[in-house]
Amino acid sequence: MEVSVKGRAKRKRLNAQECEELGRSEDGADPLTRPQTSHGSRDPNRGLYPRTPRKQRRKASVIGSPSGRQKAINDFYSVEKVLSSSPNKPCAPSTSKPPPGSWVIPEEEEEEDDDVSLLATPIEAKPVAEEADEIDDDSLLAAESLPEAEEIPPANAQLGDTATTDYLEGMTAEMFGDDEEFEEEEVEPLPDAHFGLIGSGKVLLQPQGCIDDLPEEVLREVLCLVPASDLYRSVSLVCHCWRNIVLDPKFVPFKKQYYRYMMNEKETVQEICSTLKNSNISSPAPSEHSIRSLVVLMAQHKVGERVVPEDVLACVKKHRLFPQAEASVRLRIPDIKRFLNLGSEGLNPYAAMAVILVLSENVGDVQTLVSLLSHCMSRKAITEYLSHMATMLLAMERNKIKINFRLHYNIYYVLHLMENGPFSVSSGQSGIPQIQLTREQQEILSHDIQSHHVVKIVAFAGTGKTTTLVKYAEQRPHLRFLYVAFNHSVASEARRRFPPNVDCKTAHSLAYNDVGRRYALNKKLTFNVNAFSINFALTPGAAGFSRAKVVATILNSFMASAHPAIGPQHVPYDYAVNKGYRQVIGPDEQRFFIEEAKAIWNKMKDLKEKSKQAYYMPHDGYLKLWQLRNPKPCLSDRYDVIFIDEAQDCTPAIMDVLLSQRCGKILVGDPHQQIYTFKGAVNSLRSASHSHIYYLTQSFRFGSEIAFVGAAILKVCKGVQKILVGGMQKSGVCDETADKALEAMKNGVSCSRGKIAILARCNLGVFKGAVQLSDANQQCRIHFIGGVKNIGLEKIMDIYHLMKEAGQEAKKKAIKDPLIRSFTSSKKKEPYLAFKDYVTQTEDKELDGKLTIVEQYRDRVPALVARLKACYESDLKGAGTH
Repeated sequence: MEVSVKGRAKRKRLNAQECEELGRSEDGADPLTRPQTSHGSRDPNRGLYPRTPRKQRRKASVIGSPSGRQKAINDFYSVEKVLSSSPNKPCAPSTSKPPPGSWVIPEEEEEEDDDVSLLATPIEAKPVAEEADEIDDDSLLAAESLPEAEEIPPANAQLGDTATTDYLEGMTAEMFGDDEEFEEEEVEPLPDAHFGLIGSGKVLLQPQGCIDDLPEEVLREVLCLVPASDLYRSVSLVCHCWRNIVLDPKFVPFKKQYYRYMMNEKETVQEICSTLKNSNISSPAPSEHSIRSLVVLMAQHKVGERVVPEDVLACVKKHRLFPQAEASVRLRIPDIKRFLNLGSEGLNPYAAMAVILVLSENVGDVQTLVSLLSHCMSRKAITEYLSHMATMLLAMERNKIKINFRLHYNIYYVLHLMENGPFSVSSGQSGIPQIQLTREQQEILSHDIQSHHVVKIVAFAGTGKTTTLVKYAEQRPHLRFLYVAFNHSVASEARRRFPPNVDCKTAHSLAYNDVGRRYALNKKLTFNVNAFSINFALTPGAAGFSRAKVVATILNSFMASAHPAIGPQHVPYDYAVNKGYRQVIGPDEQRFFIEEAKAIWNKMKDLKEKSKQAYYMPHDGYLKLWQLRNPKPCLSDRYDVIFIDEAQDCTPAIMDVLLSQRCGKILVGDPHQQIYTFKGAVNSLRSASHSHIYYLTQSFRFGSEIAFVGAAILKVCKGVQKILVGGMQKSGVCDETADKALEAMKNGVSCSRGKIAILARCNLGVFKGAVQLSDANQQCRIHFIGGVKNIGLEKIMDIYHLMKEAGQEAKKKAIKDPLIRSFTSSKKKEPYLAFKDYVTQTEDKELDGKLTIVEQYRDRVPALVARLKACYESDLKGAGTH
């Protein structure tokens, strides 16, 4: 260890080994791990408190005493001229040294010296600190800055002949104010004694502050990051100051203009149409001319802040599409320089950016451009340019100028991610994955529902609608919620996810507790209404599977509706007589069918009537009776809010009960995923009135490529104006991953288990897909949603036995399904042909699909059914190559 002494400071120099030993010792580690702990008597926070300049009290020292002397100002600054003395003053300098042998009377009291005495009198040097005392940082700095001690002659030493110059001549006490004129300012205390340090204190005071204290310039920089929709709907309502910022024409003008144009604001639409016309971007002109005019328009873009064009161009040159953009501008728009006023040479950077956006193949190209521009432009400037470009592209689309929809979609996608941030999944302290909610989800969570509110949440596929409902209930533990699902499996999954203040049930379970239980106790429940059983309950002489199908359709339509009685509105327009031939129902037939349906419905309601299978009560039947109760079922006395999930698949009967409740209702669903129309479901998201409506458009399931395909289908095929977006994850439709999945389907061998899914609309498609996989690889493992029994392999075997078995008794023994087995006793036709006629006349889609399988695979059916049962994998994650 090296030690050096300079002035009052003792400095220690440690080598590497000594530093390591000190770090392992308690004295070396405590300042970092326990900064609030002090082993000495000094204040551990000395030197951390804010300091207020104040005058110090010092004693005058004897002139020439060894205690030291005060430096004169000319010791620090060179002086060229001397302050002249007033002619009215005596010639003797006011600060001349006393004659030899003079002495100074010591002060009896310590008084605060005025400025003149401080300037005129040397300051007594402080005693040297004892060796045991701690040397603080201030003393170290002071010691290093002091010059080496000079020898001071004794007080009685003879003064030299050299005359000293008085540089303070002419300065008087009147030049300085009184001490009372100086006011000591109080310093605001820190919120905590260990403020800014790593301490072990658990209770810390919250620092005081308000966003209103921010300067307007800083506030503008913060608010420019807020999405335009929130600027208008939320920020502008906070206070007059914020409203003035939002309404300022110079505040993010293109961002606000883009939002207003998307919302079809009349004035903005007229303004944009005028801009298109003045820029020669119009529909009569060819699309390539419109693109050139668009580039010229964007070349004149006003950035709104100080930007160096050369720096922007240098960043844009790094983009992979810049060579094409440069060639396009140079060859197709050679006179573009006459539109410029940038004061720079070379290609206009904003024109190059416009061409790059036009040439972009995907969202990644736009994201790359944004990343490059972030080195020379602010986030606000980049957003403004992209908003300007997106506005013009959208306007060209709406004005029937033939351009690719993808051009606008790519920019919209990037702007959406810039403003809302990509969702992310993180792990909390419990280790459970936590999803960062999107801005759209946060907007829903901030809605405090009232008893008269009917809130609609229109959600695209994979946008987290169930997660939103879970978070909504978690944030309101004081409220009681009822979650209504359409089927049992969804309700069971919801019970696992929702908090304890939510009851998860199906509409049928609610009706069962009030009405259906009575029929269950009397053993008068059946699964559904079918034409086969209805045929035996029709008036003698008027029976037939075709007519029975009409009556069954009337009953199902009535039970799904909100109407109190069966009427003409439940009768179909026509019905199938033979394959390929349909007969329109006339007025007389209509009355007949209505009367037959009413008679069967009355027998269904009778608890004691069990003479025929057609008189048994189906599940939709007791749900209808529950809806017809007067007064209607009251759920609002038990629940504050009702969640109605998959509202697009709810029947009018269910909605009639739920919407009549005197509590808040939240309807959630995707109108583009309606799959239960065959059961009488209607799109309640469109038919029901609402007080508030929200949209979820950012999907968690896929990235930009799949999102674009979905958005294009919704836009072109269904005219949907809302734009579907995805996340930041990589995805593709025709990329390498898709090729590998297609190859795996052909070979029956997957690279990883549980990663490839095959979608099918019906069981026929499921069976064909499974057969294709097992033909390619008989050892593959296949997982069927709902289990292998759910695809109807038993009914397929029953139809096969009906077709192949020779004797009637053999067929009866082999066939398990009662409906199919009943055709074995057919006398008019061969059993299999009679069954085919039944399927055709009743238009039974389920049996028709299984009939198609049997006729297509014929003798292979038993082996294929056995193989699919053997290949079935109950664990989803285990599906794939064996």
